[in-house]
Amino acid sequence: MSLRLLSKNAAIYAVGNVGARAAVFLLIPLYTHSLSVAEFGLLATLQVTIRIIAVLITGGMTTTLLRFAKEYEVKGRLNALLGTSILVIVLAGLVVATVFLTLLPWLFRQILHTSDVRSCVGLACGAALAQALSCHAMSYYRARHQSFWFMIAGMSTATLLLGITFVLVCVLRLGVSGALVALILAHTAVFLGVLGSAVCKTGLRVSWTIMPGLLRFGFPQICSQCSEITMAAVGVYLLSYFAGLEAVAVYSLGYKLAFILFITTVSPFSLAFEPYVFSSADRLDRRTLIGRSLTYMVLAALFMSAGLLVAIRILLPKIAPPEYASAFLVALLLVPGIMFMGVYYFGQALLNAMNKTRVVGGVSTGVAGLSFLINYLLIRYFGWCGAVLAFDISFVVLGVALTAMGVKHFSISLEWKRIGTLVCLLLSLLLTLYALRGFPVIRFTVTSALMVILGLLLLLRYGFFRHDEKLVVRRLAARWC
Repeated sequence: MSLRLLSKNAAIYAVGNVGARAAVFLLIPLYTHSLSVAEFGLLATLQVTIRIIAVLITGGMTTTLLRFAKEYEVKGRLNALLGTSILVIVLAGLVVATVFLTLLPWLFRQILHTSDVRSCVGLACGAALAQALSCHAMSYYRARHQSFWFMIAGMSTATLLLGITFVLVCVLRLGVSGALVALILAHTAVFLGVLGSAVCKTGLRVSWTIMPGLLRFGFPQICSQCSEITMAAVGVYLLSYFAGLEAVAVYSLGYKLAFILFITTVSPFSLAFEPYVFSSADRLDRRTLIGRSLTYMVLAALFMSAGLLVAIRILLPKIAPPEYASAFLVALLLVPGIMFMGVYYFGQALLNAMNKTRVVGGVSTGVAGLSFLINYLLIRYFGWCGAVLAFDISFVVLGVALTAMGVKHFSISLEWKRIGTLVCLLLSLLLTLYALRGFPVIRFTVTSALMVILGLLLLLRYGFFRHDEKLVVRRLAARWC
């Protein structure tokens, strides 16, 4: 797999991610205008809970499928890898749902502020299982580098989710329950469709003999993935506890808007980079290109964040009532943390490629514990501002730690000078946009655009780009023109 294919797949994943996750953005006005602020806060809390449950249910099987797909395909046993990993997810789903419904209702009564706790938690478990299965089945396309079909499956998920949610929430007025049922129906439909396609090509069977090996590799991933979700979720839970569901609603809306940066840049990079690294672990000639890819991710995230923040400033009054006005500031302040999520995925992929999943799990668990303490202290006294600051600190620490270890174990070098330049430029941009946040929309947009152009000119003027990179840009420009 070449760097050119990596770039091509990343671009396709970006298009697919935008299409697949467009529902996240399009659902915002449906939620904010059909649900009260408290109900939206309840739904946001349950969505975070679904992400945690989904990680527990998946059990690291998605990464396991990606890691061993090539090896099992050569042996003609890809059907056993797929079928066995799906069985693990289903069994884990039953166990986790039983634990949550029997042992944890008392905890969720303190967080959800609703009397119908068991119903909410039950629907959340169902949605998590459906989501885990659909995402795992879609990874079959990633494992085989079939990014186009991954894109189609993702966009199908978005279309189904948007249509079913509109009917259940806006037409039938089923509220939070309707939103959760829509998640279950949409993801289940996509899982069955992708599974049918995979079965036609490779078949499907369960092998009990390979299950212990899959569990040994996959289960340490639970620690790292749960830690990642926990660092994002603990802020929501503590906000609900200390400040109520209304504060959760404002913070969650800002988070969803800032998360578009993840959807358009960080996630496509991760989706393409992980199989690229796994297939290049024994290729010494690709080490330089692997190291340079982080620079490209940060560069793309820098300019994407500028455009995103301008779009949020323009569209926020149109997609949400005035009670959500502070969501713009939430989104702006969350950008550094989301960018360092990409750094975290970079380091994690390097370590996973060297089978260092326990290192990833141990470091992630330690940072998650630190994150809980920081969130508790900051949210208790500063509300959603504390939640934003704690999120950024947590992912900066995690991203730097795992990348430093990944670079050491994978024996590559990073372009520290260029990355540092981009980080300084990002901070300057965010400080400028923060200072301009009170400007009228037109003045804000024009000034922001001038800032981005100035930043690009500075990069060109002081030799940031390599000669070969300039040639690639010129060729692309000539092709499009």
